[in-house]
Amino acid sequence: MIQYRIVASCLGLAVLIGACGDGPVVDGGLKPPPLNGTAFIDPDVLTMQDPTALRSVTPLGAGSRDMYDVRVGNTGTYDVWLFRAEFDDVIAIELQVNAEFDSVSAVELADLYGSRLGVLPNILRQGVASVSIHDGDETFLAVDDGLIVHAIKGATYRDQGYLEEVLAHEAVHVSLDPAHASSPGWLAAQESDPGFISGFAQDYPEVEDLAETFGVWLAARWAGDGITGFLRAVIENAVPARLEYLDAQNFQMYPILD
Repeated sequence: MIQYRIVASCLGLAVLIGACGDGPVVDGGLKPPPLNGTAFIDPDVLTMQDPTALRSVTPLGAGSRDMYDVRVGNTGTYDVWLFRAEFDDVIAIELQVNAEFDSVSAVELADLYGSRLGVLPNILRQGVASVSIHDGDETFLAVDDGLIVHAIKGATYRDQGYLEEVLAHEAVHVSLDPAHASSPGWLAAQESDPGFISGFAQDYPEVEDLAETFGVWLAARWAGDGITGFLRAVIENAVPARLEYLDAQNFQMYPILD
């Protein structure tokens, strides 16, 4: 059965509402979430100026693959251009570019997404077997062990500086959700915290809370000066137990520097 999660649709700076004081409470005694969607809190959480693990992107020729396509809301068999992205931490990901693109455009797209995947931490790339690349202005998804991206939407994210952050969000669903999203430790941290980090996490706590929180953990713990001290304080006040849970996992974060 196909399972997928949709990233938040809000772009730009998130709205901060009552994150640093006692503030009002919502149903169940929880504080209102301080952010909207955490993939979009700051374009400098992950950037192409960061170290990369990418070693090479190698063309493998033409083939066919079963791929989910958000434009039709279903999986179909597509002719594709195939590439192998190899990383220097012994991870390889197959890039599947829909043959609706010509061969030159396919190479450009494979290079683009291979380079962006290279700045993601090892732990997020570990579970990703493939990235399927279609045309279209549709949201990104995680489906089973693959990422589904649409080139026009990806170009928008790239222009705004959020492409790496959105890929990281979706990669959490593939690489971390199975082991952590319903684990006793994570659920205990959810229960302990004052509330959720974002409206998206609060609306979909079982499927989006981990991905949304990982995004701000990455920002608060690993982005250095990429975020402001104010935003870091907002994050740490909102979900301290969840941050401690993620700290305790000792994830492999290469190539991100400590």
